[in-house]
This record gives sequence, C-alpha cells and structure tokens, in this order.
Amino acid sequence: MSRPNPTPDELLTSALTNPESFDSARTARLIAQLERDDPQVRRAASWAIRFVTAESPSLADRCAGRFRRALRNTDAQSDVLRTLSVVAEHNPEAVAEILDGAVEEDIIDRFVGRNVIAGYRPPEPGSDGTVIADEGDEMAPGTETVGTEEDEERGGSEQKGSGSDTASSEESDGTSLGRPPTNSPAKPPRLDRSLTAYEPITPDTQIGGRLHAVVRFAVDGREFTGIRQRLQAIDGVDRDAFHSAVNRWCRIDDHDAVVSVIDHGTQPTPWLVTERSTTESLTERDTPLSSPEARWVLYQIADALSYAHAAGVLHGGLHPGTVASAETVEDADAWKYPRVDDWQLDNLFGSSEPHADVPRRYAAPEHVSPDRFGGVDTASDIYGVGVIGYQLLTGRAPLRDGGEIRPASAVAPNVPDRLSTTLTKCLRTAKMERYASAAALKRDLAAADNR
Repeated sequence: MSRPNPTPDELLTSALTNPESFDSARTARLIAQLERDDPQVRRAASWAIRFVTAESPSLADRCAGRFRRALRNTDAQSDVLRTLSVVAEHNPEAVAEILDGAVEEDIIDRFVGRNVIAGYRPPEPGSDGTVIADEGDEMAPGTETVGTEEDEERGGSEQKGSGSDTASSEESDGTSLGRPPTNSPAKPPRLDRSLTAYEPITPDTQIGGRLHAVVRFAVDGREFTGIRQRLQAIDGVDRDAFHSAVNRWCRIDDHDAVVSVIDHGTQPTPWLVTERSTTESLTERDTPLSSPEARWVLYQIADALSYAHAAGVLHGGLHPGTVASAETVEDADAWKYPRVDDWQLDNLFGSSEPHADVPRRYAAPEHVSPDRFGGVDTASDIYGVGVIGYQLLTGRAPLRDGGEIRPASAVAPNVPDRLSTTLTKCLRTAKMERYASAAALKRDLAAADNR
C-alpha cells in the first residue's frame, strides 16, 4: 500500500519538535517532497530539511544522491538549491560534493554551483555584473521587532511580514502607527492563455517602446485585474531570451514581496501580464513614514532580494518606483505590503540600454558609469534598498555632500542613528563597502532598534 503524502504541517511538526529522530531514509523522504507540485509542501519540506540537517549535519552526506536526484527535476531545482544554500552552513563539504556532482552531470552550471550556493566570491566582486551569493536565510536576532512573533520561523516566502495581532508599533509620543499585516495580500493564479483573453479596461499608455494597460480576466467565476505590457514593434526581440527572462521572474514570484507573473507570450509581439492587487508605488506614498513601518518595509524587500539572489535572480534596477504597495483589505490598520516589480523588465523586452528606466536621482554609481564603477550586480540591489529607505524616512532621494551620501539622520532628525547607519552602508559609492549580501542587510535591519 502506498504511503499517503504528508501535509505541510506534518512535515514541519516532527522536524521542529524532534529533529534528532530523523535518519537518512526519513530525510530522503523529506527531500523527495521538494519535487511535489504543491508550493506549500515544497516550502515546508525545505524548512524541515534545514532543521534536521542543523541537528544532524552528516545526513547531508548520506542523502547526497537524493539531493542530486531532486536537482534533476527542473521544476524543483530552485527549491533544492535554496535548501542546499542553508544546509551548506552546517555541512559545506557535503553540499560542495553534491553540487560538484551536479555540475559534472550538467544538471546545473558551475556558476550556480560555486557562486550562488557554495558561497564563493569572484576575484573582483561586483565588477562583472554577476549574482553574488547571500549568506544564508536564517531568522535574524530581533526579527520580532520588525513584525514577526518571537517564536515564529521565517524564511523563503513563508509568513513574511506576519506579526503580533495585538502589538502596535509606536513613536516615542505614544501615537499608534499601525502594525504589520497578519497575512500578506492574496495573489492571482498563474494562467496560460492567449493575449486576447485579457480584456483591456484602460487605453494603452506608451512607456518607452512598450504599451501598458490595465486588463481584467476571470478564473472560476472570480474576476481579477492585471497589468498588461506588450512590445509595440513586432520585430527586434529574441523570443527565447524573453521566455528565459520571464521564467527567471517566475522562479521567485511565490515570495510574498515579489509581484506575480500571471501570463506571458510572444504572439503577435512579446507580452506580459502581472498582478495588480496594488494601490500605488512607493514613490506615491506619503512620506516620510514612521521608523518602525519604514524598517519593516525594508526588511520585506531585503527578504525578497535574499530569496531571489539565492535562486540566481538579479533585479538590477531597484528604486522606489519599482516597489508597489498592496493593501490588506481585511485589516484597515495594517501597513501596506511591499511587492517588488519590474525584474529586469528592460531585458525582458530587449532594451538596448538595460536599466535605463532607473531615474538619475536613484541610480547607483554603476548605473551611471559602469566603466568606472563596474557592472550592475547584487551590490546594486543593496544600493536600491538604501535609496528606498532614504526616500521612506526623509521624504526625498539621497543627498550627496562632497561625493558621499548625507546620513538620513542628518536630513531627518527623527531617523534612528542605527537605521541611518544601515542605509549609509547600503549607499556607499564603492561596492565593496556595501553589505556583502541581502541576508547580511536583513540581519542589520532586524537588529536596528527605533529609539
């Protein structure tokens, strides 16, 4: 008789409460769950594996073959790689062996194996536009102060931004400033339809060489709206490259702080439909925000970047206009949830000038002068978080004074010094002086108090 498939709760409960009870056979069954179709099961399995291998690191050696088998499943590959990136913290030798074997079998390329997962750095970090690995995705100390309960496990796209239902963040004068949402706003489903299946409800607006419109569509009797973008010209785009670029975005859009891709195609011209469960971008928010809310928003964005970078996905053009704000309808007092949009959108539509949409006032030095400051890479995404934080806390783009950014606390005295220091590090001109990874930035955001 076949064994019934476990539920997400079943996968996590035993791993959390009794991780020492897992042997290699039981762990191999956990790894097999990474290949399930249900994303909730895959996430639960990933976290269960992390808890089990943290307790018994040698299980990674004994289950090396099962990890490689899971890597052969292209649909499961990103989940397996993210899991291995954390397992490597407890048994780097076993993970290196697993990845070396996967490279030899042409399951993954050597760049993914070495740079993204194993934690190696290129000889000149940030100079070649490559994706640099994060430093793990563990729950940082003090995370509960950015909206997560102290006993709640975080990671991937699970429970991001959830927090105590009763505790509200307050300024020193005691004024209530709202609270993090208990749950992130719902997302529409992924579809596979033709372009004509999406009915426009606004006229096309031209932005660069693309046409934008709000569209509506129905799924199982429920109506949704989305944003349709399509190329105006019929020729000039590599359709295979377009599909590859969209698929990279799709690898990470299960994260709560990443805008979802609903559908895409190339006939008659390349087109993309993304979710529109949003009210405004961060450039349209009334700023400055309170320090607790701004820090919470920045943490969600950094978490999304950590998730994306671990999967080998770079944003490259992050600024306030690329982050939407989604309202939680059920809780009027909850803070608006950030969702990162436009994942290399210029590249999706074959722009001859990648990242040309980044406004000059928000651009990193490497956007403006790549010959001098190097290519766009994960350090550029870290800079983007700094730009967003500066805007949210001071109400304006970063100000330079003698070539360096003026500290946010010097522009807006209510900004806590520690948070201002974190933003200043993000905004360093030299990439090597910024945070080495989004995970490192997350830890400092979690630790920064608001006093």
